[in-house]
Amino acid sequence: MSPLPSDAVLSELRAVDGLVGRLLAARAALRSNRLIAPLDVAIHRERFLQAWEEGEPFDPQFRYAEPEKANDELEAIRCEAATAGGPWHRLVADEAERSLEAHLAHIRHDAEHITRISAAEYGTPDAALLGDALALLAAPAPVVPDELRRSLDAARASAVMTAVLAAEGLDGWSTRLVDGSAALMSVNGSRRLISIRADAHFTVQQLVRLTVHEIGTHVFRWANAERGPLVLGLRLSGNTGTEEGLGAWHEQHFAAAFPPDRRFALRVVAVHAALRSGFTDVVRALVPHTDVRSAFDITVRVKRGLPDTGAPGGFLKDHVYLGGLRAVERHLRDRPGDHRTLMTVKWPLHRLALLDGLDMATALPGPLRLPDKALAQRARTLATVEA
Repeated sequence: MSPLPSDAVLSELRAVDGLVGRLLAARAALRSNRLIAPLDVAIHRERFLQAWEEGEPFDPQFRYAEPEKANDELEAIRCEAATAGGPWHRLVADEAERSLEAHLAHIRHDAEHITRISAAEYGTPDAALLGDALALLAAPAPVVPDELRRSLDAARASAVMTAVLAAEGLDGWSTRLVDGSAALMSVNGSRRLISIRADAHFTVQQLVRLTVHEIGTHVFRWANAERGPLVLGLRLSGNTGTEEGLGAWHEQHFAAAFPPDRRFALRVVAVHAALRSGFTDVVRALVPHTDVRSAFDITVRVKRGLPDTGAPGGFLKDHVYLGGLRAVERHLRDRPGDHRTLMTVKWPLHRLALLDGLDMATALPGPLRLPDKALAQRARTLATVEA
Protein backbone atom coordinates (compact mmCIF):
# COMPACT_ATOMS: atom_id res chain seq x y z
CA MET A 1 0.00 0.00 0.00
CA SER A 2 1.51 3.31 -1.09
CA PRO A 3 1.68 6.11 1.53
CA LEU A 4 -0.76 8.98 1.43
CA PRO A 5 0.55 12.29 0.06
CA SER A 6 1.67 14.85 2.61
CA ASP A 7 -1.43 17.04 2.37
CA ALA A 8 -3.67 14.03 3.02
CA VAL A 9 -1.63 12.99 6.06
CA LEU A 10 -1.77 16.54 7.44
CA SER A 11 -5.53 16.64 6.87
CA GLU A 12 -5.96 13.42 8.86
CA LEU A 13 -3.79 14.76 11.67
CA ARG A 14 -5.68 18.05 11.86
CA ALA A 15 -8.97 16.18 12.23
CA VAL A 16 -8.13 15.57 15.89
CA ASP A 17 -6.80 19.08 16.61
CA GLY A 18 -9.80 19.93 18.78
CA LEU A 19 -9.42 16.92 21.04
CA VAL A 20 -5.62 17.23 21.18
CA GLY A 21 -5.88 20.89 22.17
CA ARG A 22 -8.20 19.96 25.02
CA LEU A 23 -5.90 17.13 26.08
CA LEU A 24 -2.84 19.38 26.14
CA ALA A 25 -4.74 21.96 28.24
CA ALA A 26 -6.05 19.30 30.63
CA ARG A 27 -2.59 17.84 31.16
CA ALA A 28 -1.11 21.26 31.83
CA ALA A 29 -3.88 22.13 34.30
CA LEU A 30 -3.30 18.97 36.34
CA ARG A 31 0.42 19.67 36.83
CA SER A 32 0.81 16.06 37.92
CA ASN A 33 4.59 16.19 38.25
CA ARG A 34 4.23 18.92 40.88
CA LEU A 35 2.44 16.39 43.07
CA ILE A 36 5.49 14.10 43.29
CA ALA A 37 8.07 16.84 43.91
CA PRO A 38 9.00 16.78 47.63
CA LEU A 39 8.30 20.09 49.36
CA ASP A 40 10.97 19.63 52.02
CA VAL A 41 13.86 18.15 50.06
CA ALA A 42 16.34 20.88 51.12
CA ILE A 43 15.69 20.22 54.82
CA HIS A 44 16.01 16.48 54.41
CA ARG A 45 19.19 16.85 52.35
CA GLU A 46 21.05 18.59 55.19
CA ARG A 47 19.64 16.22 57.81
CA PHE A 48 20.59 13.20 55.74
CA LEU A 49 24.14 14.40 55.08
CA GLN A 50 24.69 15.03 58.76
CA ALA A 51 23.24 11.64 59.69
CA TRP A 52 25.43 9.98 57.07
CA GLU A 53 28.53 11.53 58.60
CA GLU A 54 27.41 10.23 62.00
CA GLY A 55 26.88 6.74 60.60
CA GLU A 56 23.11 6.81 61.12
CA PRO A 57 21.47 7.59 57.75
CA PHE A 58 17.69 7.40 57.48
CA ASP A 59 15.02 7.04 54.84
CA PRO A 60 13.38 10.49 54.45
CA GLN A 61 9.64 10.91 54.90
CA PHE A 62 8.82 13.56 52.32
CA ARG A 63 5.85 15.93 52.29
CA TYR A 64 3.96 16.68 49.09
CA ALA A 65 1.54 19.29 47.84
CA GLU A 66 -2.17 18.61 48.15
CA PRO A 67 -3.86 17.86 44.83
CA GLU A 68 -5.92 20.62 43.38
CA LYS A 69 -9.57 20.15 42.42
CA ALA A 70 -10.03 17.03 40.29
CA ASN A 71 -10.12 17.65 36.57
CA ASP A 72 -12.83 15.56 34.86
CA GLU A 73 -11.81 16.79 31.43
CA LEU A 74 -9.40 13.92 30.80
CA GLU A 75 -12.16 11.34 31.26
CA ALA A 76 -14.47 13.33 29.01
CA ILE A 77 -11.78 13.48 26.31
CA ARG A 78 -11.10 9.75 26.63
CA CYS A 79 -14.79 8.86 26.21
CA GLU A 80 -15.33 11.23 23.30
CA ALA A 81 -12.21 10.07 21.46
CA ALA A 82 -12.96 6.39 22.07
CA THR A 83 -16.46 6.66 20.59
CA ALA A 84 -15.37 8.72 17.57
CA GLY A 85 -13.48 5.83 15.94
CA GLY A 86 -10.47 6.00 13.66
CA PRO A 87 -6.77 5.44 14.47
CA TRP A 88 -5.97 9.02 15.47
CA HIS A 89 -8.98 9.25 17.78
CA ARG A 90 -7.98 5.94 19.37
CA LEU A 91 -4.49 7.32 19.89
CA VAL A 92 -5.90 10.37 21.69
CA ALA A 93 -8.14 8.14 23.82
CA ASP A 94 -5.15 6.00 24.83
CA GLU A 95 -3.11 9.08 25.77
CA ALA A 96 -5.95 10.53 27.86
CA GLU A 97 -6.29 7.23 29.72
CA ARG A 98 -2.53 7.10 30.34
CA SER A 99 -2.59 10.63 31.75
CA LEU A 100 -5.47 9.73 34.07
CA GLU A 101 -3.65 6.67 35.40
CA ALA A 102 -0.43 8.61 36.02
CA HIS A 103 -2.32 11.40 37.79
CA LEU A 104 -4.07 8.93 40.08
CA ALA A 105 -0.73 7.35 40.97
CA HIS A 106 0.74 10.76 41.80
CA ILE A 107 -2.22 11.69 43.99
CA ARG A 108 -2.20 8.45 45.96
CA HIS A 109 1.56 8.44 46.65
CA ASP A 110 1.49 4.65 46.75
CA ALA A 111 4.87 3.04 46.08
CA GLU A 112 3.45 0.03 44.22
CA HIS A 113 1.17 2.19 42.06
CA ILE A 114 3.87 4.73 41.14
CA THR A 115 6.32 1.91 40.40
CA ARG A 116 3.84 0.06 38.18
CA ILE A 117 2.74 3.15 36.23
CA SER A 118 6.27 4.47 35.71
CA ALA A 119 7.56 1.01 34.72
CA ALA A 120 4.81 0.78 32.11
CA GLU A 121 5.80 4.21 30.74
CA TYR A 122 9.60 4.04 30.96
CA GLY A 123 10.44 0.35 31.29
CA THR A 124 13.12 -0.90 33.69
CA PRO A 125 16.88 -1.25 33.21
CA ASP A 126 18.00 -4.67 32.02
CA ALA A 127 21.31 -6.37 32.78
CA ALA A 128 22.91 -5.05 29.59
CA LEU A 129 22.08 -1.44 30.40
CA LEU A 130 23.28 -1.83 33.99
CA GLY A 131 26.54 -3.31 32.69
CA ASP A 132 26.89 -0.42 30.26
CA ALA A 133 26.39 2.06 33.12
CA LEU A 134 28.91 0.37 35.41
CA ALA A 135 31.49 0.25 32.63
CA LEU A 136 31.07 4.00 32.05
CA LEU A 137 31.51 4.67 35.76
CA ALA A 138 34.65 2.52 35.91
CA ALA A 139 36.30 4.30 32.97
CA PRO A 140 38.71 7.16 33.74
CA ALA A 141 37.15 10.60 33.64
CA PRO A 142 38.02 12.62 30.53
CA VAL A 143 40.40 15.55 30.90
CA VAL A 144 38.51 18.86 30.80
CA PRO A 145 40.34 22.08 29.85
CA ASP A 146 40.59 24.63 32.67
CA GLU A 147 38.43 27.22 30.90
CA LEU A 148 35.57 24.70 30.69
CA ARG A 149 35.84 23.81 34.38
CA ARG A 150 34.99 27.29 35.62
CA SER A 151 31.92 27.38 37.85
CA LEU A 152 28.77 29.42 37.26
CA ASP A 153 25.97 29.85 39.76
CA ALA A 154 22.31 29.42 38.83
CA ALA A 155 21.76 33.13 38.15
CA ARG A 156 24.63 33.24 35.67
CA ALA A 157 23.48 30.01 34.05
CA SER A 158 20.01 31.53 33.66
CA ALA A 159 21.48 34.61 32.00
CA VAL A 160 23.38 32.43 29.51
CA MET A 161 20.31 30.36 28.68
CA THR A 162 18.19 33.52 28.29
CA ALA A 163 20.75 34.98 25.89
CA VAL A 164 20.80 31.78 23.83
CA LEU A 165 16.99 31.76 23.60
CA ALA A 166 17.06 35.36 22.36
CA ALA A 167 19.82 34.64 19.84
CA GLU A 168 17.79 31.72 18.47
CA GLY A 169 14.74 33.96 18.04
CA LEU A 170 12.66 31.92 20.47
CA ASP A 171 10.22 34.64 21.44
CA GLY A 172 8.02 33.92 24.43
CA TRP A 173 10.47 31.52 26.06
CA SER A 174 12.05 32.45 29.39
CA THR A 175 14.03 31.04 32.32
CA ARG A 176 13.38 31.10 36.04
CA LEU A 177 15.12 29.97 39.22
CA VAL A 178 13.23 27.49 41.40
CA ASP A 179 13.85 26.24 44.94
CA GLY A 180 13.73 22.58 45.92
CA SER A 181 13.77 21.06 42.44
CA ALA A 182 15.02 17.50 41.98
CA ALA A 183 16.37 18.40 38.54
CA LEU A 184 19.18 20.87 37.81
CA MET A 185 17.28 22.12 34.77
CA SER A 186 13.98 21.26 33.08
CA VAL A 187 11.78 22.45 30.21
CA ASN A 188 8.04 23.06 30.35
CA GLY A 189 6.89 23.47 26.77
CA SER A 190 3.30 24.42 27.54
CA ARG A 191 4.54 27.33 29.64
CA ARG A 192 7.54 28.18 27.39
CA LEU A 193 9.76 27.95 30.44
CA ILE A 194 13.19 26.61 31.39
CA SER A 195 13.46 26.07 35.15
CA ILE A 196 16.88 26.10 36.83
CA ARG A 197 17.46 24.94 40.40
CA ALA A 198 18.32 28.02 42.43
CA ASP A 199 21.11 26.42 44.48
CA ALA A 200 22.79 24.69 41.52
CA HIS A 201 26.26 25.39 40.14
CA PHE A 202 27.44 24.47 36.65
CA THR A 203 30.79 24.18 34.95
CA VAL A 204 31.07 25.87 31.57
CA GLN A 205 31.27 22.44 29.95
CA GLN A 206 28.15 21.28 31.76
CA LEU A 207 26.22 24.37 30.73
CA VAL A 208 27.20 23.88 27.08
CA ARG A 209 25.91 20.31 27.24
CA LEU A 210 22.69 21.45 28.90
CA THR A 211 22.17 24.16 26.28
CA VAL A 212 22.36 21.58 23.50
CA HIS A 213 20.20 19.16 25.49
CA GLU A 214 17.52 21.50 26.86
CA ILE A 215 17.30 24.16 24.14
CA GLY A 216 18.70 22.29 21.15
CA THR A 217 16.50 19.26 21.82
CA HIS A 218 13.52 19.94 24.11
CA VAL A 219 12.81 23.55 23.15
CA PHE A 220 13.55 23.04 19.45
CA ARG A 221 11.25 20.01 19.33
CA TRP A 222 8.44 22.07 20.86
CA ALA A 223 9.00 24.92 18.43
CA ASN A 224 9.19 22.61 15.41
CA ALA A 225 6.05 20.68 16.35
CA GLU A 226 4.09 23.91 16.67
CA ARG A 227 4.41 24.45 12.92
CA GLY A 228 1.94 21.66 12.19
CA PRO A 229 -1.14 19.86 13.56
CA LEU A 230 -1.37 19.79 17.35
CA VAL A 231 -0.91 16.03 17.55
CA LEU A 232 2.73 16.45 16.47
CA GLY A 233 3.42 18.16 19.81
CA LEU A 234 1.47 15.65 21.88
CA ARG A 235 3.92 13.70 24.05
CA LEU A 236 2.95 10.13 23.20
CA SER A 237 3.57 7.26 25.57
CA GLY A 238 7.20 6.16 25.42
CA ASN A 239 8.45 9.53 24.19
CA THR A 240 10.59 10.26 27.25
CA GLY A 241 13.24 7.69 26.37
CA THR A 242 13.41 8.99 22.82
CA GLU A 243 13.39 12.63 23.96
CA GLU A 244 16.16 12.24 26.51
CA GLY A 245 18.12 9.84 24.34
CA LEU A 246 17.99 12.31 21.47
CA GLY A 247 19.19 15.06 23.81
CA ALA A 248 22.15 12.92 24.87
CA TRP A 249 22.85 12.06 21.20
CA HIS A 250 22.93 15.76 20.39
CA GLU A 251 25.33 16.37 23.28
CA GLN A 252 27.75 13.88 21.79
CA HIS A 253 27.51 15.20 18.24
CA PHE A 254 27.44 18.94 18.88
CA ALA A 255 28.91 19.51 22.37
CA ALA A 256 31.75 17.00 22.06
CA ALA A 257 30.27 15.13 25.02
CA PHE A 258 32.22 11.86 24.93
CA PRO A 259 31.73 9.67 26.85
CA PRO A 260 28.09 10.17 27.89
CA ASP A 261 27.43 12.24 31.00
CA ARG A 262 28.30 10.18 34.11
CA ARG A 263 25.00 11.24 35.64
CA PHE A 264 23.19 9.09 33.05
CA ALA A 265 25.10 6.03 34.26
CA LEU A 266 24.52 6.91 37.91
CA ARG A 267 20.80 7.17 37.28
CA VAL A 268 20.69 3.66 35.82
CA VAL A 269 22.37 2.33 38.98
CA ALA A 270 19.88 4.29 41.11
CA VAL A 271 16.80 2.94 39.31
CA HIS A 272 18.14 -0.60 39.46
CA ALA A 273 18.73 -0.27 43.22
CA ALA A 274 15.43 1.53 43.87
CA LEU A 275 13.43 -1.39 42.48
CA ARG A 276 14.85 -3.58 45.23
CA SER A 277 15.52 -1.30 48.19
CA GLY A 278 14.83 1.90 50.07
CA PHE A 279 16.36 5.36 49.95
CA THR A 280 19.47 4.78 52.07
CA ASP A 281 20.44 1.62 50.21
CA VAL A 282 20.13 3.45 46.88
CA VAL A 283 22.55 6.06 48.20
CA ARG A 284 24.89 3.25 49.28
CA ALA A 285 24.78 1.82 45.76
CA LEU A 286 25.82 5.19 44.36
CA VAL A 287 28.54 6.40 46.74
CA PRO A 288 31.28 4.14 45.30
CA HIS A 289 30.85 6.19 42.12
CA THR A 290 30.08 9.73 43.37
CA ASP A 291 29.93 11.95 46.46
CA VAL A 292 27.14 11.49 48.99
CA ARG A 293 25.46 14.84 48.26
CA SER A 294 25.15 13.98 44.58
CA ALA A 295 24.00 10.48 45.54
CA PHE A 296 21.25 11.99 47.71
CA ASP A 297 20.00 14.22 44.89
CA ILE A 298 19.97 11.34 42.39
CA THR A 299 18.10 9.16 44.87
CA VAL A 300 15.48 11.86 45.42
CA ARG A 301 14.74 11.70 41.70
CA VAL A 302 13.96 7.96 41.81
CA LYS A 303 12.13 8.04 45.15
CA ARG A 304 10.00 11.12 44.49
CA GLY A 305 6.30 10.65 45.01
CA LEU A 306 6.82 8.20 47.89
CA PRO A 307 6.10 9.52 51.42
CA ASP A 308 7.91 6.47 52.85
CA THR A 309 11.10 6.31 50.83
CA GLY A 310 12.17 3.14 52.63
CA ALA A 311 9.77 1.16 50.44
CA PRO A 312 11.11 -0.60 47.33
CA GLY A 313 10.13 0.92 44.01
CA GLY A 314 9.82 4.51 42.88
CA PHE A 315 9.53 6.83 39.92
CA LEU A 316 11.47 4.79 37.34
CA LYS A 317 12.25 7.37 34.70
CA ASP A 318 15.92 8.10 35.04
CA HIS A 319 17.45 5.07 33.31
CA VAL A 320 15.99 6.31 30.00
CA TYR A 321 18.76 8.91 29.56
CA LEU A 322 21.37 6.24 28.88
CA GLY A 323 18.92 3.64 27.58
CA GLY A 324 17.33 6.20 25.26
CA LEU A 325 20.74 7.28 23.98
CA ARG A 326 21.60 3.70 23.01
CA ALA A 327 18.21 3.26 21.30
CA VAL A 328 18.57 6.53 19.36
CA GLU A 329 22.12 5.61 18.35
CA ARG A 330 20.92 2.30 16.90
CA HIS A 331 17.92 3.85 15.15
CA LEU A 332 19.77 6.75 13.52
CA ARG A 333 22.62 4.50 12.48
CA ASP A 334 20.11 2.49 10.45
CA ARG A 335 17.77 5.37 9.47
CA PRO A 336 19.71 8.67 9.58
CA GLY A 337 16.97 10.43 7.64
CA ASP A 338 14.61 10.06 10.60
CA HIS A 339 16.49 12.74 12.53
CA ARG A 340 14.49 15.55 10.94
CA THR A 341 11.24 13.75 11.71
CA LEU A 342 12.32 13.18 15.31
CA MET A 343 12.97 16.89 15.64
CA THR A 344 9.44 17.69 14.46
CA VAL A 345 7.35 15.52 16.78
CA LYS A 346 7.19 14.71 20.49
CA TRP A 347 6.82 11.03 19.63
CA PRO A 348 8.88 7.92 20.44
CA LEU A 349 10.92 6.03 17.89
CA HIS A 350 8.37 3.27 17.43
CA ARG A 351 5.67 5.77 16.38
CA LEU A 352 7.61 7.36 13.53
CA ALA A 353 6.22 4.90 10.99
CA LEU A 354 2.86 6.68 11.34
CA LEU A 355 4.42 9.62 9.47
CA ASP A 356 6.02 7.75 6.60
CA GLY A 357 3.80 9.60 4.13
CA LEU A 358 4.65 13.07 5.41
CA ASP A 359 7.55 15.07 3.95
CA MET A 360 8.38 17.21 6.96
CA ALA A 361 10.89 19.38 5.14
CA THR A 362 8.34 20.78 2.67
CA ALA A 363 4.92 20.18 4.22
CA LEU A 364 5.19 22.38 7.32
CA PRO A 365 5.62 26.17 7.36
CA GLY A 366 8.49 28.01 9.00
CA PRO A 367 12.09 26.98 9.71
CA LEU A 368 13.00 23.56 11.03
CA ARG A 369 15.22 24.21 14.06
CA LEU A 370 18.11 21.76 14.41
CA PRO A 371 20.95 21.82 16.95
CA ASP A 372 24.46 22.23 15.61
CA LYS A 373 27.98 23.05 16.73
CA ALA A 374 27.25 26.77 16.37
CA LEU A 375 24.64 26.48 19.14
CA ALA A 376 27.19 24.84 21.41
CA GLN A 377 29.81 27.46 20.56
CA ARG A 378 27.39 30.30 21.30
CA ALA A 379 26.69 28.84 24.74
CA ARG A 380 30.40 28.26 25.35
CA THR A 381 31.25 31.86 24.45
CA LEU A 382 28.49 33.30 26.62
CA ALA A 383 29.33 31.03 29.54
CA THR A 384 33.02 31.88 29.35
CA VAL A 385 32.25 35.61 29.37
CA GLU A 386 29.81 35.17 32.26
CA ALA A 387 32.35 33.11 34.18
